[in-house]
Amino acid sequence: MTDDALPAAPDATHATGPADATRVPLADGAPAAGTPARTGDAHGVASLFSRGRLVSVPRKQARREQLLRHLAGTLFEPGRAYSEREVNAALLGVHDDFPALRRHLVTSGLLERTRDGSSYRRAS
Repeated sequence: MTDDALPAAPDATHATGPADATRVPLADGAPAAGTPARTGDAHGVASLFSRGRLVSVPRKQARREQLLRHLAGTLFEPGRAYSEREVNAALLGVHDDFPALRRHLVTSGLLERTRDGSSYRRAS
């Protein structure tokens, strides 16, 4: 683990969600979140993943923003509305602390939430 990362939740060997959880399709042509593409940055988001799971959420704002942009771009299609359950299922597939990831995506402006919290969209 690097100095700039918070420890991730323990590696889960159990099911990652309820049996009826909805699988959220990836945006067309986007790599899976568990197989992040390298950016020009030597410290691309790939270093934050192990076996398709997010190992740590970076503490440093710039690294966290890089991760969040990657997650938004790979997990959510532009223009499509998602229920909170769908957002949770998509993020749970990457990391056990999906509420924190969802909150970070919303506060960073990468995911927009309706006032009543019933619907989410990837920001354009």
